[in-house]
Amino acid sequence: MELKHLATFLAVARELSFTRAAQDLDYVQSSVTAHIKALETDLGVPLFERLGRRVALTDAGRELRPRAQHLVGYAEQTREAVVGAATDPHAVRGTLRIAAPESLCAYRLPAVLGALKERFPLLRVVFGPAGRPALLAGLEDGTLDAGFLLEESVDHPMTVAERMAQEPLRLVAHPGHPLAARKQLDTGELAGETLLVIEQGCAQRDIIDRELRRAGARPATMEFVSVEALKRCAAAGLGIALVPGATVEDETRRGELAVLPWTVEPVLGVHYIRHKDRRPTLVLRTLADLARTAWRPHSP
Repeated sequence: MELKHLATFLAVARELSFTRAAQDLDYVQSSVTAHIKALETDLGVPLFERLGRRVALTDAGRELRPRAQHLVGYAEQTREAVVGAATDPHAVRGTLRIAAPESLCAYRLPAVLGALKERFPLLRVVFGPAGRPALLAGLEDGTLDAGFLLEESVDHPMTVAERMAQEPLRLVAHPGHPLAARKQLDTGELAGETLLVIEQGCAQRDIIDRELRRAGARPATMEFVSVEALKRCAAAGLGIALVPGATVEDETRRGELAVLPWTVEPVLGVHYIRHKDRRPTLVLRTLADLARTAWRPHSP
C-alpha cells in the first residue's frame, strides 16, 4: 500500500465523491480513480460502491478508514519529527479542517485563523460551523483535525480538551421591554414571557432549560438554529434571548439590545479540542498557541 493511495482513499471517504476528492487534492479525477483502483487491487477487495452518481464505503472501506487515518497521520508526524526545528512555516502545505459553533466562527476565530494563515501561507484551511454532536463525530471519523466548543465543560473519552477562554452568557431583549428597566430579574419571572431559544444540543440551551426547570417556569418559546437570527428577533421585540456575550456587544453599544439583570450569571468555556490519539502537528500546536494568546484576559 502506498501512502498517497491511502491519502486519496481518505479524501474520497470524506467527500463521498471522486470529483470533490480530486478538487480537494488538486488532482485530475483520473488520478483519483487510478489510486483507488490500485489500492483495491492491492487489498483484493472493493472499498467503494458506485450507486449511480453516489459513492458509499463498503464494509472493507469502513474497516480501512481508521487504519488509513492512523497510517497517514503517523507518516505526517514522522516527517515533522525528522525535519524538526528546520521546518520553514512558509513551506508547510496541506489542509487543516476545523469546526466550531457559529458564534465562535463569527466572533472569536477569524483573527486566530488570519494569524495562522500569516504563519503558514501555503496551508489550506477548511473551516465551518458545527455543533457539539457534529464536531465530536468529525473528530472521531477523521474528517476534522481539531475544533473549538462553547461548553460548561468537555469530558469525552475520545478527546483532549483545553479551556482557553471564558464566555459569559447574556439575557437580552429590546431596550423597550418592560424587564429592561428592572434592577434584578429572577428566573421565575420569565414564566410569562416569550423566550427565543437556540436548538437542542447547544450549551446555552442546556443552561436556560435547566434554570427554567429549577424555577418551575414554563414560558412560551420560539426555537432557532442561528444565533444571528436569534438576536435579530430579540432586537425586533419578539422575545427574550440567551446568547454569548461576544455576539451582542455591538448591538448593546448601539442601543439595539439591552442586557437584562438576570440573577443567574452563567459562563461557558471556549475549549480547544482534538482527538486524544492524534499527536498534535506543528500546525495544530501553532493554532492552539495563537488562540491561547488571542483570548488571554487583558490585564487592567
